[in-house]
Amino acid sequence: MHFPPSPPDQPWRRLLRIAPGSSLIAAAAVAAPASANTDITVEGLYHTAGTGCHGSDNAEGCLTWRVRIPSAIAPKGSTNVTIEADSVPDQWTWSCPSRRGNEVAGTNSFYIDKGEGEPPALMADSGLSSVSELYNPLLDDSIGSVKAVSCTPEHLKLTYAVNFYTYWDKTSYFDLDLGTTVVAPGVDTRSYRFTPTIEVSTRNAILRPAVTAHKPAASAAHATVSTNEVTVEGAAKDTARFTMTARNDSTTALSDFTISAGRTEGQGPGEPP
Repeated sequence: MHFPPSPPDQPWRRLLRIAPGSSLIAAAAVAAPASANTDITVEGLYHTAGTGCHGSDNAEGCLTWRVRIPSAIAPKGSTNVTIEADSVPDQWTWSCPSRRGNEVAGTNSFYIDKGEGEPPALMADSGLSSVSELYNPLLDDSIGSVKAVSCTPEHLKLTYAVNFYTYWDKTSYFDLDLGTTVVAPGVDTRSYRFTPTIEVSTRNAILRPAVTAHKPAASAAHATVSTNEVTVEGAAKDTARFTMTARNDSTTALSDFTISAGRTEGQGPGEPP
């Protein structure tokens, strides 16, 4: 199993989630997919890790709303996707890092999912400001960009352009992870809702999904596992070593769990077969 790394100071950038092989450790994010009859989907992610996610009055980065845009919406073409939504004042508000309101906390990421038991490959990612842009990692052409964004704690409107002219693959997709600040999350279970309006410029239909994300109680057993690569002097170029840290994010002591490590050998990226 592969877990993509996440900067510790930006919890909305895919916090590492928990350890296989343990019935006592729950996932660190709870997802609630929506728009099942459309090819654009929305889900809510609640990260139980992080200071304040359970106890403080406001908790930035605990709750993320993810909009997934697959290549099927514009095969070998381009389109604009506009997402507009109010926050829910008694539950959560939008996190807007820029005073000018031209940025929402979070990331836009481009993946290719080849299946066959392998995790989706992250090809490129960046922030969600009015100057954010992703490039084809092979041809250096623009494949995704934020065309416009207006962010206040109460309301977000974001237009994202996707371009599959030069880099189209039927298994590729964009993830827009939109960051929020949770209002008084407390220590008990709680549910959060998200009701965006999503418009695709090349289609007539407007999507209005309703999504719910659930926060577990602080006492529910859950932990975060993080990994860091360690440089080994004199080691062969195709070897790597990592350290792993498990942090108990619940108020309940964890016991009788294991963390297993695997070793993989094979062709490296860019190497000939």
